[in-house]
Amino acid sequence: MTTRAFTEQVKVGLAAGAMLAVVIGFVLARLKARARQDEAAREYMTRTPIIKIGRLSLNASQTLWVALLLFALFGTINYNRYNTNLIVDGYDEYDLLHYYVNAKYYDELGSFNLLPALIIADHEVGEYCPGKAPIYLFQDENDYQRRPIRHALAREKEVKSRFSEKRWKEFVADAIYIQRVSKRLICPLYRQLLQDHGFNGTPVWVLIARPIASVVPVEWIKACTLIDLVWILVMLGAVAWAFGAETFLFAWIFIVVSYSFRWPTITWAFLRYDWFATMVLGICMVKKEKHIAGGAFFAYATLMRYFPGLWLFGIVAKGVHAVFTRRDIPLKRIWQRVPTKYYKMALGFLVTVVILVGASIARDGLAAHERSLKNMIAHVEPHNLSSMRQGLVIALSYRGETDQKLISDEKRLFVEKAESTVRVIGLVAMLVLGLFMSRLKDWEVLGLGVIPYFWLTTSSYYYYSMRMTAIVIHAADLSKTRNVVALLILFGIELFCHASQYLNAGNRYFLISVMGILLTLYTITMMVFLGVKWFNERRGDPINAGDGTDKEQS
Repeated sequence: MTTRAFTEQVKVGLAAGAMLAVVIGFVLARLKARARQDEAAREYMTRTPIIKIGRLSLNASQTLWVALLLFALFGTINYNRYNTNLIVDGYDEYDLLHYYVNAKYYDELGSFNLLPALIIADHEVGEYCPGKAPIYLFQDENDYQRRPIRHALAREKEVKSRFSEKRWKEFVADAIYIQRVSKRLICPLYRQLLQDHGFNGTPVWVLIARPIASVVPVEWIKACTLIDLVWILVMLGAVAWAFGAETFLFAWIFIVVSYSFRWPTITWAFLRYDWFATMVLGICMVKKEKHIAGGAFFAYATLMRYFPGLWLFGIVAKGVHAVFTRRDIPLKRIWQRVPTKYYKMALGFLVTVVILVGASIARDGLAAHERSLKNMIAHVEPHNLSSMRQGLVIALSYRGETDQKLISDEKRLFVEKAESTVRVIGLVAMLVLGLFMSRLKDWEVLGLGVIPYFWLTTSSYYYYSMRMTAIVIHAADLSKTRNVVALLILFGIELFCHASQYLNAGNRYFLISVMGILLTLYTITMMVFLGVKWFNERRGDPINAGDGTDKEQS
């Protein structure tokens, strides 16, 4: 198995290749659009071979699909480091100590007691890294505090009182197995783990994960890590079903070149991409006019991580817009101004929420949800910022530093002071965005949920795997200039991130800040394109509103 550093160098080339493929796709899409009016041109494009090997003859579109397929396959081999170990053997001990163990023993650990329990178990068996981890991150409902290891050991009676004797022995055995038997959790990583903000799974995530972790013994833990692969394969299958081969291939390529998939590695973590897959599944369902299923998938994603609820902003905006613009329906029947499909989507969302939240409350009580929300709020407080967090306010904090590797206290203070102002600006911008989105298709506005998410939040870079929602809707129609420009920026971000990681390894603040600046460019670019489209449609200019192609249907 080759090094991750080498595969990331290769991803620079893969990202550049994806950008080239986008341009080629755009040229072909425009040629196809022109050929629709000319039967001879249409026949020429269909029958003229670009590649001919024996009896195999491929026209321009088929050649692009084959090239994308080969690209995706090579990207997958590169992602897996030219070995089968990532898929069939390896796993991430760091992640599984948080999510497999905490899910399995959630009744005893709750949301706050994983780290002290791990420290107590480690000392009971014999210190794994003696003297190498003198501090841990203590957490309660209010915040995080760095405390010496003896603080955790002093809580032994309190922590162990939550366990039966049998359960404590099982917990120690599972924790020590993951910590030591794999022989991959080196001391620096263990020290980092003890100072990590830790487990933040929602109660509904626990509802799903706990029975799985309880059934699968720690010796078979690799089986748990394959669930994410299944989710992603199902998601990609849905993209192919809803949007076609070309979009499916671009989505696949994004997974294997994206910096946000660098960690957690697919097939090395436990239920870390279920929310991601269900967001895209929701978009696919809406594309196929299955709004109830679309609402249900988005409800699942929201209950797993909370923030996917922001992706519904565009649908809500379209519904509100309809209330004010469909004046042919009288006020006494104002509810009829909102299209029925949005009620169906709301039904799917609410039924799913009631079922899953109800089951969670019945199992763990309402207090578990209150603790989870407090935990999430504390997790994103500015003073708890890490150098892996992303968002508009992070981009605005950047002043061109090239030697500052990690976010400083000065930058945290800036974020703390600027965060409220940036959010207010973001909320105002969302109102404008909602207006501009009113003429887009439902699945398009869902895919653009990444824009308000970037404006309003600061979250770890790996959550930006959700840019997949934008990749899908932009790749769905490469005849539109806005989609091509958007994809060039999005794949350009991947090119920059991997190049920065290779050329300036360890300079995380620089990488994340410039990544944020490029995401800001993406959001501004989309606002400009959508604004121009909206104004042109308002003045009755459908040609320019549709980027020079056929008029779009809202």
